[in-house]
Amino acid sequence: MKTQTYRFRRSGVARAVIAVMCGSASMMVAQETLAQSTPVQRVEVTGTNIRRTDSETASPVQVISREEIQNSGKANVAEFLQTLTSDGQGSVPFTYGRGFSGATAAGISLRGLGANATLVLINGRRAATAVLADDAQRTYVDLNTIPLEAVERVEVLKDGASSIYGSDAVAGVVNIILRKNYQGIQIKVQYGVAQEGDGAEPKVSLMYGRGDLDKDGWNLLVNVEAGKKDAIYYKDRMGRGQVGIAAIGNAAYGLGFDPNGSSNNLARLGGEGWLATDSLTAAGRPSIIGNVRNPTTNVYYSRGDTSAGTGFTRGFAGAQSFCVANSTLPQNNARGGCLYDHWQTFGQVQPDIENYNLYTRFTKKLNADTEASLDFSWSGFRSAIQREPIAFNGGVNQPNGVPLAQTAPTQLGAAHPDNPYFGTAARLAYTGGADPNLGPNRTHSDGDTYRVVGAIKGSLASWEYDAGFVYSEARQTDVAEKRIDYRTKNALLNPTAANVAAAAAFNPAYAALPAGTVLRIGENYTLNSPQVYAAMLKDQSREGYSRVYGVDAKASREIGQLAGGAMSVAVGAEIRREAYGLPFYTGLGDYTGLSLTKYSGSRDIWAVYTEGNFPITKALEASAALRYDHYSDAGNSVTPKIGAKFKPMSNLALRGTYAHGFRAPSFTENGVDSIAAFGGATVNDTARCAGTGVASSLCNGVAPTFVQQGNPNLEPEESRSTTLGMVWDLTPKTSMTLDVWQIKRTGLPVIEDPQQAINRGQLIRDPSTASNANDPGGILVGFVRFQNSAQSLTRGLDLEVKHRIDLQSMGRLNLGMTWTHLMKQQVRDAAGVLHEYAGTHGDCHITNCIGSPKDRVQMTAKWELNNLQVGGVVNYRGSFKGIDEYTNGVAAPCWSAAIANGASIPAGCTVKSFMTLDMSARYKLNDRIEIFGSIQNVFDKKPPFDPETYGAIGYNALDYSGAIGRFFRVGLRASF
Repeated sequence: MKTQTYRFRRSGVARAVIAVMCGSASMMVAQETLAQSTPVQRVEVTGTNIRRTDSETASPVQVISREEIQNSGKANVAEFLQTLTSDGQGSVPFTYGRGFSGATAAGISLRGLGANATLVLINGRRAATAVLADDAQRTYVDLNTIPLEAVERVEVLKDGASSIYGSDAVAGVVNIILRKNYQGIQIKVQYGVAQEGDGAEPKVSLMYGRGDLDKDGWNLLVNVEAGKKDAIYYKDRMGRGQVGIAAIGNAAYGLGFDPNGSSNNLARLGGEGWLATDSLTAAGRPSIIGNVRNPTTNVYYSRGDTSAGTGFTRGFAGAQSFCVANSTLPQNNARGGCLYDHWQTFGQVQPDIENYNLYTRFTKKLNADTEASLDFSWSGFRSAIQREPIAFNGGVNQPNGVPLAQTAPTQLGAAHPDNPYFGTAARLAYTGGADPNLGPNRTHSDGDTYRVVGAIKGSLASWEYDAGFVYSEARQTDVAEKRIDYRTKNALLNPTAANVAAAAAFNPAYAALPAGTVLRIGENYTLNSPQVYAAMLKDQSREGYSRVYGVDAKASREIGQLAGGAMSVAVGAEIRREAYGLPFYTGLGDYTGLSLTKYSGSRDIWAVYTEGNFPITKALEASAALRYDHYSDAGNSVTPKIGAKFKPMSNLALRGTYAHGFRAPSFTENGVDSIAAFGGATVNDTARCAGTGVASSLCNGVAPTFVQQGNPNLEPEESRSTTLGMVWDLTPKTSMTLDVWQIKRTGLPVIEDPQQAINRGQLIRDPSTASNANDPGGILVGFVRFQNSAQSLTRGLDLEVKHRIDLQSMGRLNLGMTWTHLMKQQVRDAAGVLHEYAGTHGDCHITNCIGSPKDRVQMTAKWELNNLQVGGVVNYRGSFKGIDEYTNGVAAPCWSAAIANGASIPAGCTVKSFMTLDMSARYKLNDRIEIFGSIQNVFDKKPPFDPETYGAIGYNALDYSGAIGRFFRVGLRASF
């Protein structure tokens, strides 16, 4: 809803007061005559191309002022927008280090439909999307590129808007309006730090403005910002519930996890080093001292195992001691092994990240009716994230999508000094997590986003026009550190003639090592020379880009009169080009630990549109819009929209809209060379167990790697959105809006069902994992493609209430409450199966496993007294079931299938609700200097346990303020 403007009717008493203030009745009449002769200002409103005198349209629009953002105490635009109740599943917080975006960007997902279904505009025009797509599918504008101090306001349009803006506006539009016509100098410095003493957050900004647009006819605005956030590690949040705990199956956490049961998409729950009952699954549990397979029995044992029956020909007394010294977990696996929680040791709540922003705008009045402007902005970031270490026996991704299996080739040679089966080569499951020369999986990224916008607007022959061009480009370089040359690794572990020849031919650094050099593992890593690591480890990189440029023009005018006032019409056209490219990492196919991700494409788009506004009576206003878009790679779309607003009383307006929308497939979805690997989907490998004598534990609930591929034949998804609501000024100090909304989508680009793909034989097996002669081996990789198949329906309501209390000498209190209730979030697949996600953890294939709680509430309070302002914000996320969905009305199993004692995880099969209080204060020392401060998560609330989400470990990614704990910010703002 538009921020409340209080309306007062001029009663007889009011007229008398005005008369007294003005001095005489004749002066009052003169005042009224002057008011009547003064032109009424027309304003631009997000969601319409027609400038209006009444900013309240038929569409629900929430307008957020710069002051509201400041009072929230949030450090940037992304953090604030992700507290909106309309933001839901599919939102991408900057802390999302385990997602495809790699904690390099932040995005908003209105209505929980995914970040690619929300169109983000800057001053009403498009911007380049982030280079890395969420889940290698959903593209979105990085909110971190928006300079906070340059924001004038944010307008959130909460209904479909493709008829106005084209593709991507299925769930709505976020239009970020930046400042103009600023004069003076403003300096702002602030510093933040967590209660634990980490996560330091310095930030400084400088804004300079010169020239008054109204008086001088020109204005120059320059805004510069620089800030950083230091990393916060899981290991420094031990004791905050389950934050950062990946090995929750350990008995220390009382969950009784059974790694031999169905893992429910949570293979990590066993912890690294775990030796399962079926020894063939142990290869997936690498150890910091090494799990080695008995060459005769094919059973894996830990190198630190001193029990009888291992078949070891030599022992390593220091191995288990090394394990205990480097592990934070009790060693209580019945089968032994060195249990190790890599995520707890190396994972991050938030990464190291630096952000820089430059925004400049020059505006010039060419004449009384014409204004031209030129904007230039640059945003840069530098980030460093780290994840769990790379397993030596992990597969090597190849450009064709088929991993090169390393289960069998990764062996300790017969004469390797660390081989417990000395005299015979033996398979090894190993990770160098305790070897500082190998360390965690670490990636650092550098990115830049440029944007140039030129515009001219004014009036000509009764038309109001706005035309301009935009060029926006984002570039990002990712460097994956210390990736393992698999040929050199194999030669250093098992220097057979074939391995040595292959490594020497590929790697001159290996060829230069002394003959017979081996890599010592586990407790003996200190015996390795620097030259050994230098030969085996190499940084690999990739550089991607995203680009959009084009021109647009629109014009509007009044065309006649109706009983309610002047009719208006708008027409416009747009031409733009989009291009996207993310290549493979250098070294893909030769190094372990490189992600398989690639997409590229380009297309031309042109569109024409028209819109009309019809005040049928003083109480009834109707609107309509129609747009035609042509995409060179996705065909044509026609998107109409109609709306109406009815005011039965001066303080009450009823409103409603109906709109068609569309979203053209992204290059990640329809690119001919688009490819990405992902994990997490569990399937049943019935073909492997059919009459082969293979144990069912090897076939049921397995989680192989899947490769998703683009489909050039995808068509745009289509949507139908409906809103119905009211705006009611109950009193001059109290306002309320209530809107019910519904969005139906058809033809969603989604990946094929993984289970159906496996059933159709879209897979490649790894014969080296066979348990007997009839066993074809486990699934090495499965293949799925994007397809237009699903239909979805999302329905909910928004309630917003604002109230002002005048406290006389004690100032003024402004109260607010926003509530979004999700009624339905359904998807019907190609087979007709109905999947309901409202109130569950949601669909990870369409969004990103953040969850679909039915209720989100935000309550605000701001007290103002002279130069002091104190504010508070309560953010509430409702609970949701710890299940993936309801299928045809039947609840999916709780995640307790992996629990030995049958207990649910989390308790009661429910992710509990989460609520935090943020407080802020501002005090003006004088007209030029203001001090401010805030406390985030005042009561130091811990995040509820959520083991299913993959954006964070042990808690929901959007609850990261609970993982961080109480956080303080202080600062000073000076104006000259």
